[in-house]
Amino acid sequence: MSATFNVTRWDEQPVDEQKINFPVNRVQAEYELEGDLEGKAWVEYLLYYLESNKEDGHLATARISGFLHFEGQYKGKTGTFTAAEKGIFDKGSLDSPGMIIKGTGELQALTGSYQYDFVGENSKLILDFKADE
Repeated sequence: MSATFNVTRWDEQPVDEQKINFPVNRVQAEYELEGDLEGKAWVEYLLYYLESNKEDGHLATARISGFLHFEGQYKGKTGTFTAAEKGIFDKGSLDSPGMIIKGTGELQALTGSYQYDFVGENSKLILDFKADE
């Protein structure tokens, strides 16, 4: 199971520009999702940069911790879920799996996890979900 997503908003700001030895940025992002997940997700990340590249951010390396909140449908069932993510972004490759921590509505019983997968221009979430039928 999978869903493609487009990043429709990415707002990244330093937590404190004065603390050079504390290279942490706060990110607020929004995703539009299609496929097994249909809807919108809001993401809050903290990124700790181990290596930064001001000319090309995709060449940076950062530890990631955050939450994703989804609203929409999963296989025709409507509701929301919140997932926790933790991992690393390394020079264009993202390894930050998400684990569902709470669902509401028809997605209340939804459990499982997801992984990010980037192939060419496609951004995907590979889903490993379980839902009471």
